[in-house]
Amino acid sequence: MTLRHHFREKLDEIQSDVIRMGGDANEMVRQAVEATLNGDLELANHVISSDDRVDEYERNAVNKTVLAVMQEQPVAADLRFLISTLGVVGEIEKVGDHAVKLARRASKLSGQFPAEMRVALLELGDAARRSFNSSIRLYSEYSVELQQEIVSGDKKIDTAYLHARNRVFDLIQQSPEATPHLVRTIEAFHALEHVADHAVAIAVRLGMLYGVEIRQT
Repeated sequence: MTLRHHFREKLDEIQSDVIRMGGDANEMVRQAVEATLNGDLELANHVISSDDRVDEYERNAVNKTVLAVMQEQPVAADLRFLISTLGVVGEIEKVGDHAVKLARRASKLSGQFPAEMRVALLELGDAARRSFNSSIRLYSEYSVELQQEIVSGDKKIDTAYLHARNRVFDLIQQSPEATPHLVRTIEAFHALEHVADHAVAIAVRLGMLYGVEIRQT
């Protein structure tokens, strides 16, 4: 086996680890939404405990990436990949953190999530997860078209979040006594909006490394 082939195997291993990390974080978001909608405290606790695994993925990926840079002399394309990996794993870790925040809101809501907001939370969760999943695909196989799709799609997600937040404000005015759990409802939507923000951050990071700048419109 040549040294180049051995190094390529190291890069493939790092990439596989990051993709698995992204898949785990995305699943945490899905489970956190489900826990919030169904008042499932056991599932919420499962999401919270799952964050340790995502953190471990991050530590391993960072260590392997730094070692690859220090021990090898990567060519420009490989160095670009390794640099992008450091940024991407940081964004994925933050997505896991937001899933945990959402799960904690689920625990505090204790099954009191407002019925009239259920569809909005489910739809925003699906949109945020699709965007995040696309950003992980972008990391494994960069394309300008996919980057543009992620960045431009964020405006729709932001609009959906603002509509949901304003609707909850209306509910607070109608039922001031329900303010505590309605504020937690807003926080649940906000956590999902942040998931999509990290997808955009990944897309922008990768675009900079490939010399492509795409601005949100």
